[in-house]
Amino acid sequence: MKYTTEQQQEIAQYAIDHERDFKATGAKYDISYQQVAAWVRKYDPENQATQTPKKKETKKATTKKAAAKKTASKKASKKLQQKTPVEEVEKSKSTTNNGENDSEQTSTLDILSRRDPVLEKQLEDVKRRLGLIK
Repeated sequence: MKYTTEQQQEIAQYAIDHERDFKATGAKYDISYQQVAAWVRKYDPENQATQTPKKKETKKATTKKAAAKKTASKKASKKLQQKTPVEEVEKSKSTTNNGENDSEQTSTLDILSRRDPVLEKQLEDVKRRLGLIK
């Protein structure tokens, strides 16, 4: 059975006036105590945040928000992709100084090719436990 807003408020007020006895209120109005509790939460005058029921967003409003968010993220990514004048100058310097750029790459490769002794020891222990090496 559907109840009007006024009926819901009346039932919630009855439950509040009778020490929030949801079970007795539900029995009196022939509804579940969960429904009574929900209406009390919805229409409780002590709880100012939920005094006015929230309306559900329609699908159209949700899609508009999603589209706006998508547009904003596209704009942000375009901004990030644009190079600043400082980056342009640094790029032109690196292409003109090929010797410097090669040494940077070499040092990076040296760092990447180094072996970590701790990791090597852990790998050896795992291989030993698995019986791959003795």
